[in-house]
Parts: sequence; C-alpha cells; structure tokens
Amino acid sequence: MAVSGGADAQIREEIKSLKETVEKNQEAVGPALEEWKRMKTIGYGISGLIAFAGLTIGGMIAYASDGAVAALRHWLKIN
Repeated sequence: MAVSGGADAQIREEIKSLKETVEKNQEAVGPALEEWKRMKTIGYGISGLIAFAGLTIGGMIAYASDGAVAALRHWLKIN
C-alpha cells in the first residue's frame, strides 16, 4: 500500500509540473496567436476589397461594352 501511495504522489507532482509548463507555454505563445488572428482579419479585408474591385471593373466593362459595340458598328457602317 505504501508503494502505491508513493506512486500516486509522484504522478500528482508530474501532472502539477506539466500543468505549470503548459500554462507558461500558453502565456508565451498568446501574443503570437493574437498577431496571427489580426493578420488573418486583415487578409480577409484585402481579399474582400480585391473581389469588390473585380466586380466593379467587370460591371464597368459590361456597361461600356454596349456603347463600344454600337460605336464600332457605326464606324464600320454595319446595320
């Protein structure tokens, strides 16, 4: 019974030291994780702006193409 009690105490100490190590590592890594989250948010914003610009340019080209076709037909005298 004494051997079992000693092993239990040793295991509890191991678990306690592992918990402390994990907490220290989390504190050390925390700022880096926040920086990654911020970079990810900025990346989503930039991707959204690029998509919006692409849709805007595509709409402008579609709108201008009607006038360009009409001008080209008039210039080539095509009915």
